[in-house]
Amino acid sequence: MVKKVVLALVLIVVVVMGYVGYLFREQYAAAKSVRLVTEGIYTLTYEGDYGFDDFLAQGGASSTAEMADYITSFLTHGLVKARMTPQSYGCSSITATDSTGTVCTGRNFDWPEKMSDIVVVHARPTNGYASVSTCAIQFLGFGEGWKPEGIQNQMSLLASVYAPLDGMNEKGLYVASLVAGDTLMIDQRSDRPDLTTAAATRLMLDKAATTDEAISLLLQYDIHSDIHYALHLAISDATGKSVVVEWVDNEMLVADTPLCTNHYLAESNRKGQSMFLEDSSRRYQLMEQQLQQHSTLSEADVTASICQVAGADVTRWTVVFNHRALTATYYQWADFSQPYKTGI
Repeated sequence: MVKKVVLALVLIVVVVMGYVGYLFREQYAAAKSVRLVTEGIYTLTYEGDYGFDDFLAQGGASSTAEMADYITSFLTHGLVKARMTPQSYGCSSITATDSTGTVCTGRNFDWPEKMSDIVVVHARPTNGYASVSTCAIQFLGFGEGWKPEGIQNQMSLLASVYAPLDGMNEKGLYVASLVAGDTLMIDQRSDRPDLTTAAATRLMLDKAATTDEAISLLLQYDIHSDIHYALHLAISDATGKSVVVEWVDNEMLVADTPLCTNHYLAESNRKGQSMFLEDSSRRYQLMEQQLQQHSTLSEADVTASICQVAGADVTRWTVVFNHRALTATYYQWADFSQPYKTGI
C-alpha cells in the first residue's frame, strides 16, 4: 500500500513537472539564452510566442504598470513579478544612404544615469518579423546593481522584450524613442486600444515592413508616454524614408526628416521648442551639416556623424544599424574603439 502511495505521488510530481516544463518551454529557452557578451551588454534570444498578439487583442496598456501586470501574467504566469520604472533620457538619431543605396542609421541613447547594463534582444516571434532591439536593464525596475544571473533573474529579464528603446527588424525598419523636449506627456484618450511608446515600438518592429506601414499602425492606437516627458519616435526603412512622429495636444503629427534630437520637429505651435533646446540644436546642426556637405554617407560616415554628438558623460550606448546587411553595431559610453556587432 505504501509503495502504491509513493508511486502515485511520484507520478503526480512527474506530471506536474512535465506540465510546468511545457507551460514554460519557450520562456525557459529564452531565459537560458541570456549571455554576457561584453562588459555592460547582455543578449537574449526569444523565439516563439511572447504574447504580444494577445496583449494587443486584450486592448494593450496605457501605462507601464498595466504592461508589467500583463508581462507577469503571460511571460512568467505570475511566478515572477515584472516591473518597469520610468526614467528620463535624451538622444540623437541620423539616417543616411550611401552610394550603393544602402541605408544606415546611427542612434545615441543619452541618459544622465548611464551606468545601467543593457540587453540586446533578438526577438523571433511566431507571428511577426524578427528584430534586434535594445533595452536599458535599469528601466525594468529590478533595483540598482541587479544582474540577470540565475534562472529567476533571467526569467525576469524576459520583460525586456516589451521595453525596446530602439531597434530594427528583418525588413530593415528602424524605430527609436527620444525625448521630444518638454514634460507634456502623451496621453491620447479615444475608443482605440492603448499602447505605451515602448509597446508601440514593439508593435512596429513586429508588424511593419516600411515607414508608411509603421505610421498606419500608430494611427490605430491611443499612445501614452512611458516616462514623464513628451516623446517622439524616429522611424526609417530600407528605402531611406525617414520621419519623426510626435504628439502635440495629443494629436499625432509626422515630420519628414532623417534627423532627430530633443526638440519638436513637426509643424505645430511647439515646433523648435525644447527645455533642452541649446544642446539639442547643437547636436541636430552638427549632423545636418554632414548631410548638407555630402550627397551620400557610408556606414562609417554615419558612425562618425553620430560619434561627434556623443559624450562620455551622457551617452550610454550608440548603435549603428545597417538596413541592408541587417546588422547592429554597438558602442558604449562614447568609446568607439570597442564595437560589439550582431545581426538579426
